[in-house]
Amino acid sequence: MKIIKYIPFLALVISIGCSGDSEKIKPQQREITESVYASGIVKAGKQYEVFATTGGILKEILINEGDTVAEGHALFIIDNKVSSLSAENARLAMEQSADKTTSNSNLLRDTEGRLKLAAEKLKNDSLLFVRQQSLWSQQVGSKIDLEKRELAYRAAATDYQSVLNQYQQLKKDLQKGYEQSQNSYQILKKQQEDYTIKSLFDGIVFSINKEKGELVTTGNPLAVIGQAGNYTIELQVDEYDIVKVKAGQKVFLSLDSYRGQVFEAVITLVAPIMNTRTRTFTVYATFTSQPATLFPNLTVEANILVARKKDALVIPASYLIGDGKVLTAPKETTAVTIGISNAEWVEITGGLNTTQDVYPPVR
Repeated sequence: MKIIKYIPFLALVISIGCSGDSEKIKPQQREITESVYASGIVKAGKQYEVFATTGGILKEILINEGDTVAEGHALFIIDNKVSSLSAENARLAMEQSADKTTSNSNLLRDTEGRLKLAAEKLKNDSLLFVRQQSLWSQQVGSKIDLEKRELAYRAAATDYQSVLNQYQQLKKDLQKGYEQSQNSYQILKKQQEDYTIKSLFDGIVFSINKEKGELVTTGNPLAVIGQAGNYTIELQVDEYDIVKVKAGQKVFLSLDSYRGQVFEAVITLVAPIMNTRTRTFTVYATFTSQPATLFPNLTVEANILVARKKDALVIPASYLIGDGKVLTAPKETTAVTIGISNAEWVEITGGLNTTQDVYPPVR
């Protein structure tokens, strides 16, 4: 089957003149198909480009093109000296914070000592105040002595509560500082893992785009990985035609690598969003008959079969004037309604029958 690019019919500027009887035809009934043109590439299953999540100098390449890799397999190592030092500093800070939360911490021991002294003073001032109250009840001593003992007791209670609050707050702060240092260490440790780039899936390394010692950025792919033998087709369809394309439709393909041969596929998915830069939609298809040998990124051209009708009333596409007229006499036009069409034929759904003559327009 010859691949023909589908082209929408343009309004033609014509002059209606005399046409020879030898060129007149009658509408005929035959099968007609309509197809939508698309171009694209062959992609391996789960084919993806490998990107770094951090920049730096490429220190090691752990794979070769053609290697089979498993999910999680290390592919590249980016130089991470600065990151390693930062992670080590974070580890030391975490250990220091952990030491501060133990009972041997100088901060805690100092505050615990102050708390112990405050508790002993509170106990002593409490006993003296109770004793003074007992003496006062026996009319021994003065009221001024009683008030002094009470004031000393209340001051000791306030001081003890203040030191206790300080001690409890210090323990909370030290624990929180320890947890924060733990988090900082874990973050830097995780960032260190980003310097080792790993495979997301089982697959084959199709290409490596960098060399050892080159600068790596997050925007440039390092490699292409995919699953060989599980090929799909990624097509680009113009927004003008996309409403005609649906999953399940048959596709006829030609590849530059297999000139003169036509292969078949079926639409599996129509991406629901348009690429605003190219004004195209991405459509995916799988082979139903495919070449014996395929490689990722081979270019393809395709005709997507969007309509087919048997015993349709048709005329040659070149006999149609504009979007809906034909010459039924050398100088007489007739309006017609059209159905499906392709580059060669147009279906006539109204305005003509098989007994009428149709003349070619004079261009």
